[in-house]
Amino acid sequence: MSAAALLVPPSFGRAQAGAYPRVIEHAFGRTELQARPTRLVTIGYGDEAAFLALGHKPIAIVYSGMFPSGMTPWCEQKFGGQKPDLLDGSMIDFEDVARLKPDLIVGVFSQLDAVSYGRLSQIAPTIAYRSGPWRAGWREQTEIAGAILGMEDRAQLLIAETQGLLRSFGDTYPVLKGKSFTFGSYFEGSSRIVVYLPGETRVDWMTEIGMRPSPGVSRLAKANAGHVAADASIEDLESVAADLLVMWYEPGARPALESQRLFQMFSPVREGRYVALDDPTEIWAASWPNVLAIPYAFPGFLPRMEAAAHAEAH
Repeated sequence: MSAAALLVPPSFGRAQAGAYPRVIEHAFGRTELQARPTRLVTIGYGDEAAFLALGHKPIAIVYSGMFPSGMTPWCEQKFGGQKPDLLDGSMIDFEDVARLKPDLIVGVFSQLDAVSYGRLSQIAPTIAYRSGPWRAGWREQTEIAGAILGMEDRAQLLIAETQGLLRSFGDTYPVLKGKSFTFGSYFEGSSRIVVYLPGETRVDWMTEIGMRPSPGVSRLAKANAGHVAADASIEDLESVAADLLVMWYEPGARPALESQRLFQMFSPVREGRYVALDDPTEIWAASWPNVLAIPYAFPGFLPRMEAAAHAEAH
């Protein structure tokens, strides 16, 4: 299947609510489920959240770095006393997955390719994204979870509630509405920053609350069609200047960038229109938002974003 074809979202197979067998369509074809899964393994970042929100606990999920438990707090809360196996999200250990004896494998926010999909399908029925590698947003994750569990109506309700919450954030923090933004990251030792582009999960939720990608981000998106991120040189940061700059950092990366004179001179930084995310809860929620993360974590960092945007207003 061509890369372009992977970006065309196929429709879901239709089945009577709660009835099995049911067929789920995704980028690599059609997967038939004979019954509701009982040994579900998720291999995409944050894929477990929608299942947990619908009352289903996977037996294994991707390890969430930066958290002592290996789980995001919003998901750990839902698991309660039950501790899932934790998998490496950067690479698939097929033996590890097989050892778990899953009856379904789900990789929605993942980098699954046709070869990996084929190998996983030999272990158990496997369902991938509809959109493309690293492109599935929280809606897609929730829709697929609802289709798998035979809970499409409940999933649509969750989507509507979350959509309403995101819109309400725009009303709660009105200074943010209409402001341009650049969302980026920096990795220690690099001479460039990573800039996220429309279609990437970080950019999309900011657009949903009423903000707009900066002109520089829009230019990068045109020059890097089909990509979710691009680089900007530290010597040319003004090319991605915005009303609001948001950056997330791994441990040690923030002081490495903030100590550089060129970054200090970057207009959003110089004028106080800059928000740094280095708290794990903020980083994970802002990077991989989902129906549990958004209500849990967004109220914690949106006031800081509004305060920084306010600096632009004055």
